[in-house]
Amino acid sequence: MSGILLRAALPVAAVAGSALLASPVYAEDLAKERLPTKVKPGRDASGDRLPIYADPEGSITLIETTHPISPYIAQARESTQSALAGASRYVEGGVSRWVGFERKVEREVKSVVPSDEPLIPGAIYVLIAGLTGSVLTRTRAFPIRWLAPPIFTIAAAPYFLPKTSANIRSYLSRVEDAHMPELAREHDRLNARVGSLWNQSVNTVSGAGEQAKGWSKKAVQTVEDTTGLRVGESIRKAQEVAAGEVKKRVEEAKMLREKKVETVGYVVEQKPVAEIVRPVEGEQKPVSRVI
Repeated sequence: MSGILLRAALPVAAVAGSALLASPVYAEDLAKERLPTKVKPGRDASGDRLPIYADPEGSITLIETTHPISPYIAQARESTQSALAGASRYVEGGVSRWVGFERKVEREVKSVVPSDEPLIPGAIYVLIAGLTGSVLTRTRAFPIRWLAPPIFTIAAAPYFLPKTSANIRSYLSRVEDAHMPELAREHDRLNARVGSLWNQSVNTVSGAGEQAKGWSKKAVQTVEDTTGLRVGESIRKAQEVAAGEVKKRVEEAKMLREKKVETVGYVVEQKPVAEIVRPVEGEQKPVSRVI
C-alpha cells in the first residue's frame, strides 16, 4: 500500500521540483537583460567599430520582362524598313533605266547626225521647202494641202542634207527589221520593184539618147553628103572647145580653192533713199519726198 502511494507521489514531486528550479533562472536572466549597458558612439554593443555603409540585407536580382507592345513595335519597324528598302531599289532601278535610255538616245543621235555635215543651214532650207509646199497648195483640196508639206520636206532633205538623210533611212530600216520584220520584207520587195522600174526607165532614156545621137549623126552625115559642108567637124570642134572651157574653169576653181586668200576690203552698194526738192519760185522751206 505504501509502495503504491510512493509511485503516485513521484510525478507530482518531479513537476514541483522542476518548477521551483526554473523560476530562479528566469528571474536571473530578466535581471541581466534589464541592467543598463554602456555603448560608445560609433561602436556596436560588442565594442566593434560600425561600418560606414549598412550591410545589404540580401542580393538584388534583376528580372528582365518585355513590354507587351514590344513585338508589335519590332514588327512595324521591320515592315517600315522593308518598304523603304523596296522603294529605294525601285527608285534606283528607275534612275538606272532613265540613264540607260538617255545614253541610248545619245548614241542613236550621234549615229544619225554626221560630224562632217552641219545641220545649219541645211535644216533651215528643208523647213523652207516644207513651207513652200504648204504655200503652193493653199488653195487645193484638203488631202493635197495635208500631204504637200511632208512630201516637199522629204524630197528636199536628200539634197540639202544628204548624209543625214542616208543615216536616217538606215536607222529606220534597222528599227523596221528589228520590230516589224514582215513589214520590212514587204518594204524590201517594194524597193526592189521600184528599183527595177527605175533602172528600166533609165535604160529606156539612155537608149532613147543613144538613138537620138545615132539619128543626129545620120542627119549630119546626110547634110554633109548633100551640101558638102563639114557640119559634123564643126560640131565636134565646138564640143571640144566647150569641154576645154569647162575643164579650164574647173582647174581655176581648184586653184582658187587651194590658194590662201585674205580680205582686203568690202564692196558696199549705195542707193538713194529720198529726194529733197523745193519750188523754183518763192522762198519756201524745202520739202522731202520719199522715192
